[in-house]
Amino acid sequence: MASGDGEAKPAFARGRIIIPGTEHQLGTYGLFPPSFAQQCTLKPGTQRFSAKNAEPELLWISFTELCAGQASKADYEALAGQHSTWVIDGVPAPETVGSEQKSPAWHRFGTLVDVLYERDVTLFLIAAGLPADLPRVASRLSLLTRVESTEEAPVEGISGS
Repeated sequence: MASGDGEAKPAFARGRIIIPGTEHQLGTYGLFPPSFAQQCTLKPGTQRFSAKNAEPELLWISFTELCAGQASKADYEALAGQHSTWVIDGVPAPETVGSEQKSPAWHRFGTLVDVLYERDVTLFLIAAGLPADLPRVASRLSLLTRVESTEEAPVEGISGS
């Protein structure tokens, strides 16, 4: 597949938006919540991140950990160069954090998605709900298949860090 601006990059497009992130949904894609023992601290640049799991092929980390602090594009680029697949859990519905234009967390999320797209990193988002009203990243997120379930209970320990 070509990687022009309007076309999906191969690895990025293999990702999913999984709502709400039940054990069955995650297992379908070979994703299993990390154990407490797998937690580690990463310092790719200026910021420290507490990851739920960090291996060369997989980074599992929360939305809050990545986007609520002071992370920069350079931090995201350094992490993207170290992990080929990302699982970001605890992605809130945008209205709970504020609009993209008003919330630094959603602005950082947009920057992060842009970096992962450009680096062709496979991205799995585990979300409470992810409406399409995020204009800055809507085109990138539209490349990810949405997997939604009517099951109510998210996997324990998946939200936040």
